[in-house]
Amino acid sequence: MKKISKELLKTYYLIILSISLFSLISIFAFSYYIWNESKKHIKTVETFLDYEFKEFETKEELKKLTDDKLFEVVLEEAPKISDTYLEIFYKGNKYTIEPLLPNKKLNSIDYITKINEYTPSGFDKIEVHITKRFTKSRLLVQYIIGIFLIFTGTCLGIIISIQKKFYNKFNGSLENLIELTQNFNLNSDIKHQKENNFIEFYMLQQSFLLMMNRIQEQSKTQISFINNASHELKTPIFILKGYIDMLAKWGKDDENLLNESLDIMKKETINMQTLVENLLFLAKNKNINSVLSNVNLNSILIDIIKKLSIVYPAQKINYLENEIFIISDKFLLNLLFTNIIENALKYGNNKDINILTEITNTHISIAIQDFGIGISKEALPHIFEPFYREDESRNRELKSHGLGLSIVKEIVSLLDLDIHIDSIKDIGTTVKISFLKKNELL
Repeated sequence: MKKISKELLKTYYLIILSISLFSLISIFAFSYYIWNESKKHIKTVETFLDYEFKEFETKEELKKLTDDKLFEVVLEEAPKISDTYLEIFYKGNKYTIEPLLPNKKLNSIDYITKINEYTPSGFDKIEVHITKRFTKSRLLVQYIIGIFLIFTGTCLGIIISIQKKFYNKFNGSLENLIELTQNFNLNSDIKHQKENNFIEFYMLQQSFLLMMNRIQEQSKTQISFINNASHELKTPIFILKGYIDMLAKWGKDDENLLNESLDIMKKETINMQTLVENLLFLAKNKNINSVLSNVNLNSILIDIIKKLSIVYPAQKINYLENEIFIISDKFLLNLLFTNIIENALKYGNNKDINILTEITNTHISIAIQDFGIGISKEALPHIFEPFYREDESRNRELKSHGLGLSIVKEIVSLLDLDIHIDSIKDIGTTVKISFLKKNELL
């Protein structure tokens, strides 16, 4: 594992190293340029002297001049280059002009001397010293190096100071986040800490809190679901146990009690079976894959009507048959409309219900309409929640577990359908399921 502080410091050092390398390369390039220019200056003087001493052989008038006059002419005509000195030695004499070459012994590293010998026809050996002085250039390079060292040291000090201050701020935010994550559990109160040095840490903290909030809500929902499921299962189990105890004591001698008990136990068993099946469906719905096929929606509705007419013989289901074929999942559609139609029958106050179809250019809609107890405005937002029941006592009487519309909602989501519910208390409810026309079999 790496520490952020060390990684940050390493990054700063790499920046300093890069700047230092660039500066050193620049200084080296500048020094090389000065050295190269100095060689060019010496070469310029050499080229002039080569030409001049050749003229000693070709121009007769030069041979008539005295040595002093002759070399004075050469020195006067020689190129005048800054910090470049020319000295001519002939027959033991030294010839030069101002500015005179300083004493090289005082600082020999500042000088470079090129010595050439010439022997023109009619002359003795001529020795020429061309000297380039580097004092100004050396001082300039030293100044640049000094400035570079001061700059590098200052930058290093500033960077270390910035790194420490930045790390202190960074570490503070990091410790807040560590404290939040280590001390948090599902029973903790969610508190948003707005004081933070970095927006990234604040956003990370907020994301963590939102995630924990969702987990907390899901945990509460799961606990509530388990508690409700346990409660719903306890009731039929308690009833079954009670009747089994009665049968054990008096059932053998009382045929009416036996038949009554068996009838009630059968109903409670069916009730418990329905509850378990619904719970299993809700528990595994995330893993259900819809199996699409050519489905006759009219056939599904007729089968459901026939089945429920036996269970609710006192109520009439009005439906005008209309052949509609769609691409969907037959099993899920059957479960969807069974729950909706059975709900309409249960809460319809023993009145007839209507099943209406509507086909437009874009949608196919099936509406189930009852004229029963209806749903209040306050309850409508909660009707899809598992185990939610607006009137607890009435739902107990109707043997409702509050899971039907939860299953409907899950199926609607799985099949990508639209559901819309209109309801008025004590007047009735209409549940409308809409299919996109693209699902219609062409």
